[in-house]
Amino acid sequence: MSQEKYTIRMRLSAWFGLAALVFGAFCGGAMASGAYATSYFARYGGGHMLIFILIFMTIMAVCCILGINVIRAYKVTDYNGFYLALYGLHRDGSSPGLRKIVTLFFDFYTILSGIAACAGAMALFGALANSTTGMPVQAGSLIAAFVFAILSVYGSAFLRKFNTVMTLALTGSLLAVLAAVCAMRGDVLIGLLGDFKTGVDWSGASLATGYTMLISYCFNVGSWGATLSSYSEKIRDQKDAVGSGIMIAIFVSALFFVTSCIVLPYLPEQLNSTPILNICQNYLGSTLTLIYWIVIFIAVITTGPTFAFSIAARFIKLWKNSAIDRKLKVFVIALAFMIVCYFVSLMGLMKIVQILLTSTGAIGAFSIFIPLLVSIFRIHKLNLAERSGSPD
Repeated sequence: MSQEKYTIRMRLSAWFGLAALVFGAFCGGAMASGAYATSYFARYGGGHMLIFILIFMTIMAVCCILGINVIRAYKVTDYNGFYLALYGLHRDGSSPGLRKIVTLFFDFYTILSGIAACAGAMALFGALANSTTGMPVQAGSLIAAFVFAILSVYGSAFLRKFNTVMTLALTGSLLAVLAAVCAMRGDVLIGLLGDFKTGVDWSGASLATGYTMLISYCFNVGSWGATLSSYSEKIRDQKDAVGSGIMIAIFVSALFFVTSCIVLPYLPEQLNSTPILNICQNYLGSTLTLIYWIVIFIAVITTGPTFAFSIAARFIKLWKNSAIDRKLKVFVIALAFMIVCYFVSLMGLMKIVQILLTSTGAIGAFSIFIPLLVSIFRIHKLNLAERSGSPD
């Protein structure tokens, strides 16, 4: 494809595809359930909610721009390649010992992050299955494990399209729920937005604890570049990295804002892991509740396969037996990963969100975010070397 044929429409399509993927993979069902709103954003009232979302959006934009630029500059296609490039160990002559240490550390970190996200999705799937059919939560979560593994077989192109459809459907349903909430408690919502006093004592934890947890969670987004490395083949230049990073931040932050606004007028009564579902069931009509159920089921289903495929894209390279079909390898790796996630899902969605995601974010602040900042100078030097014709 020539540069002349790379149109604005193509750019926006690539940016939107990644933004939709991030939305579905990292936010998906847990975001749509309102669990993030009650865990991080709205739990201290409307004034602090706006500050929290602004902090999140800023950190997310920076991390995604820098992460995607690393992918573009070093042409990495899996998370191991991403972290080796991030630490400057991508060259053939790099220290084998250091490469091994970085590989093992980020294998552990990526699997832990994926477990947190997928286990949360399974816990939510189980809760939704229980609320609609009476099925035991554990049985619903086990069904989710097999569904996630099967869908991961279809690869990155399918998952991008799946996440795009889900993003549009979920956005529409959440806006419909928000409209219904505004019609019912719009005056309460308006009164709370910008209010820094009401709500400070809702959660029972100090405001300093809330900011610390929020910032720790935010640094999870430093690892998003590693997962996006399996899906970013359409990124061509730094303009794409900046544009897609900003679009990702705007998409996800806007939806966190919407879910927080839905939940805010019903706090502190709805400080739980599925507040929006409870609001629909207890305050809104049956039609809207049914629509929300359907869409959130789709949202939950997008999270697991996206992470499982990313894990499989890494470990399938270690499975050298060419006699076994690639799709079967992906399924086996994904299923093994999902079985681990199933046992973690038994913790429950709220504990997964508040404990696992905060912990992985704290680790990522030092091991990923700081190297991402350093990558600015390394990639600038690489760009200069490429323009002058010198090797990296």
